[in-house]
Amino acid sequence: MAKEIKGSSSTGPQNIEDALEALGGFGKFQALVLFLILFMELPTAMLIFLPVFIGKNPSEWLCDNVTVTKTEACECMGNVTPVDDSVSIVAEWNLICESSWVSDTIVTVQMSGMILGKILASQACDWYGRKKSFVGVLVLMTLGSITTAVAPNPYVYGGARFVCGASFSGFLGITSVYSMEFLTPGWRAWSSGLSPMGIGIMTLGILAYLIRTWRTLVWATLLPFFGIVFILPFLPESPRWLLRNNKITEGHKVFNYIARLNNRDPLDIETLRCIAEKERPKTLENSNEEVKQFSYLDFFRNKQLLKTTLCLQCVWFTCGLVYFGISFNIKNLSGDPYMNVVYMGLMDFIGYPGSSFLLMKLSRRKSLVALMSLSAVFLVAMAILQITLEMSNYKYILAILCFLGKLSIGGARCVLRVFSGESFPTAIRSMGLGVSSGAISFGGMLAPQLAYLGDSSPSLPFFVFAVVSVLGSLVSFLLAESDGKPLQEEVRTKQASHKKPEVITVASVC
Repeated sequence: MAKEIKGSSSTGPQNIEDALEALGGFGKFQALVLFLILFMELPTAMLIFLPVFIGKNPSEWLCDNVTVTKTEACECMGNVTPVDDSVSIVAEWNLICESSWVSDTIVTVQMSGMILGKILASQACDWYGRKKSFVGVLVLMTLGSITTAVAPNPYVYGGARFVCGASFSGFLGITSVYSMEFLTPGWRAWSSGLSPMGIGIMTLGILAYLIRTWRTLVWATLLPFFGIVFILPFLPESPRWLLRNNKITEGHKVFNYIARLNNRDPLDIETLRCIAEKERPKTLENSNEEVKQFSYLDFFRNKQLLKTTLCLQCVWFTCGLVYFGISFNIKNLSGDPYMNVVYMGLMDFIGYPGSSFLLMKLSRRKSLVALMSLSAVFLVAMAILQITLEMSNYKYILAILCFLGKLSIGGARCVLRVFSGESFPTAIRSMGLGVSSGAISFGGMLAPQLAYLGDSSPSLPFFVFAVVSVLGSLVSFLLAESDGKPLQEEVRTKQASHKKPEVITVASVC
């Protein structure tokens, strides 16, 4: 029988970080749980970028059985029909001319759903647990994708995309927190750096090239969601959330699971009781008392939380505007549209792990500033070239600069996911990440409009993206550095005075 690790006033684990280090730090368990949680980001990437292909306007139409361009189709005095009504929603539902606004508006509806999803999923994650919320948003994404595939008209399709957008944003917030809480400070950067979203985007480009029928394409991209049936039995609840909510026995089972997979001695349950006792809010007199469930109002009652949230919202808005702006502006680049999406995914595939390596060398704040500033440099270079040169002769240079800008802002987005998760205590970590990263949705809603302006003024969007990127990097200097520090566990309120709540990290001994 394995010998149990016991804690005391001077030896043994004194907090959750110590407990995870005693069980191997980063071992087989952490590798497994990261793979299982982050794998599901692959189909979610395909889900959110599907409108790039299924919402496209075919280049050729029929005017009384005579082939015409999409511009000439609006001048047709006869009957306008698609050459092939299965290639996109625009072709199937005849969304051209006076109805051409519908497809892009539905993309905005999808992005607006991300706001609601962030708020609701994040609160559910802090109230009901990481695992239940993880499964819940995956089920919603699956249902939204199925409804998309069978939608009989634009109204049902728009509702389905709203559900997809809401569940997508909630899912990203949950996975950031869920995976991070199994890791020690030295490994937390990889909770986002190993994201397969880039692979998902590249896969979408390949599938869209092979499958030209839009409904079949939707079915093909949602199949990986059914993998949750095989993943669920191996995923435990977050031990941090369990201890914070006085579920000591359940938490002990999770730590034993970690110890077994990492080939380490298990922790004694009294050690966990000691850790939970130290990190319990001072307002609780005993371990049987119900733990307070926080709401979004608590972010406005605490000045430090409010400052952190507002600063992160500014940076997330910046990342959303630039990241989705470049992505939607892909349509204005020359070259094969399918390969352009593959290249776009390749930039995330390189940028995400690249940012994690950068985080191992630089602090969170320096890494964020460096990547956002680098993105601005590439974007300004694009804008200047478009103004000063005849870009038809330099279209490949323009594409390279665009993709390098995408690589940099994608890496910055990865850093920001880690930085945001570390900036809030466990009691409100998911809500904090949700309410701050929810600002990315507002940036995403504005991005298509700037991409539309790029049709008449190609350099304007890139100047805007560059300026906004620099401003966002400057705001990040107002945030407290979190690199190498233990995750905060609790929002504490002092009863003896009228002082407002303060966030602290407990370091006392049991």
